[in-house]
Amino acid sequence: MTSNIDEQLNNALLEGRGANILELVKFIQRMMTRWFSARRKKAEKHTGTVTIEMDKEMTKNIATVNGSYINSVNEWTCQVLGKFGRSDNVMLAERKCSCKYFDNIKIPCGHAILAANGLGVSTETLCGHWYKTSVWRETYAGVINPDEDPRDVDIPEEVSQMVVYPPITKRQPGRRWKARKPSTGEFKVPKKKVNQNRCGRCGGVGPLFCPYVESFVI
Repeated sequence: MTSNIDEQLNNALLEGRGANILELVKFIQRMMTRWFSARRKKAEKHTGTVTIEMDKEMTKNIATVNGSYINSVNEWTCQVLGKFGRSDNVMLAERKCSCKYFDNIKIPCGHAILAANGLGVSTETLCGHWYKTSVWRETYAGVINPDEDPRDVDIPEEVSQMVVYPPITKRQPGRRWKARKPSTGEFKVPKKKVNQNRCGRCGGVGPLFCPYVESFVI
């Protein structure tokens, strides 16, 4: 639905984008090696069933249902009654809730966590498979080896004899873009000014509080 992941990777490649293609590939390889190594160590140190971010998300979700109470319908179904008369039905066996957050995101909503605590069910077992620590470790289990000396790499003969010319292109006038061009309908948020303007003589803020402002009015 969004391009946030692409935006982050595009920003990370900003430093090496001006180099030639071979150096850019080496830059990406070294960057990914650092990333995989750091995330692999972080995943190995984590002892919980779900990831660190998932623990934070569930803590945030349970805070949204403070003051609510549950009515047990059967062994796996509960009705959660909120402070303002709202009622939500939680089906733990199907991993569903009438608020649809649990159904679509596969993360226990506040109603599901409250119902699970009331029925003695571990909330970590209700999370989707891809939020588990085991999957997190498998994601970064692969090893990206550092680049080797080209003289030590066996290149097939049909590849070594190929002559590759650069593409026939016409460079556009002007300085090359380094930052991403904004899409249609995308606007930059103006920065808010933190410090207000002060008079250099009296130190007042704004013209209404400065006794010297009248001398500048024509």
